Amino acid sequence: MELSATWMYAFAIIGGVVAAWRIWQNLQKLRRQKNDSWDERLIAQLRKRGSDPFKPHDVDFFLAFPTPEGAMEVDRMLKAEGFDAEIVDTPDNGEQRYVLHAHKSMQLTVPDMQELSRRLTEAATQRQGRYDGWSAKEVPIAPGPPV
Repeated sequence: MELSATWMYAFAIIGGVVAAWRIWQNLQKLRRQKNDSWDERLIAQLRKRGSDPFKPHDVDFFLAFPTPEGAMEVDRMLKAEGFDAEIVDTPDNGEQRYVLHAHKSMQLTVPDMQELSRRLTEAATQRQGRYDGWSAKEVPIAPGPPV
């Protein structure tokens, strides 16, 4: 009798671990989808306001870190990829006091921006920081030749 109770507890524990793992995986998937839809919505808003999707846009990226070392590591990574970046110490910002502002002129495509947001989120998270997203100004569509 004692042996069957032990097996029941073992199966219950294993079932709990499997359920917790699945919940964690689903939460990660939802987090990625949230970021993906954010990038897509921002690009759609720019296009609705008349921004030219075929021209490069000046894009600003915002990250924050608790240590200057974390900010400097991501700063070096971004500069190696052609970004301009600067780190500002903002003591009033609480724990995430080292703000990294990066800038790059680039064409805005949904898949590329989603991938970049995923990479920046991962880079910030690995250094106990956070990625706060990006913004871009509109680039008006140039009038074409008369038809």
